[in-house]
Amino acid sequence: MNHLHFIRNEKGLTLVELMIVMVLSLLLMAAVYYTYLLQNKSGQVQFQVAATQQDLRAVMEMISLDVQHAGMDPTFTNSIQGIVPVDSGLTALRMRMDLLPLPTSTTPMGDGLTTATNEDITYRLIGNNLQRVDNNGGITQVLAHNVTNLNFIYRGRQVDGTIYDINPTGAGNTLTSDEADAVRYVRI
Repeated sequence: MNHLHFIRNEKGLTLVELMIVMVLSLLLMAAVYYTYLLQNKSGQVQFQVAATQQDLRAVMEMISLDVQHAGMDPTFTNSIQGIVPVDSGLTALRMRMDLLPLPTSTTPMGDGLTTATNEDITYRLIGNNLQRVDNNGGITQVLAHNVTNLNFIYRGRQVDGTIYDINPTGAGNTLTSDEADAVRYVRI
């Protein structure tokens, strides 16, 4: 009959073998920890990028609504003001808007005011912060952080429907009065 004999080594591990296992385990744990740190940092960067992109989407919506309302006078009694020349150019956009009349006291949320007010807004990049400035109220809001570039491209439309770029020729690359009057589209 064949018997299998198991070799029994009752000596245990030597100190050298134990040290080798510990060094290999330490190297393996260091590699896992380093991988965790890289993934964690990458996740934080991706979160910051996503937050910035979301902020910019909301800001673009706000700017586009303001651009659409620039110079709008729902009563057709005032002259259209729109884009302010000299203060608007490649890196800043200043617009004047007429607001709708405020609700009267007969409306649920009214406060008795019935006159329209003018709104004077500037969008600009200061440092890495995209700002919205209420020039009448003196209020500056930071709309987005970590913005590296802000450019405005102005376009006009000829009588035949052809769209053309308006290149600001005023001092400091700002729009002249004639250029501001010709603006029909703004690309941000």
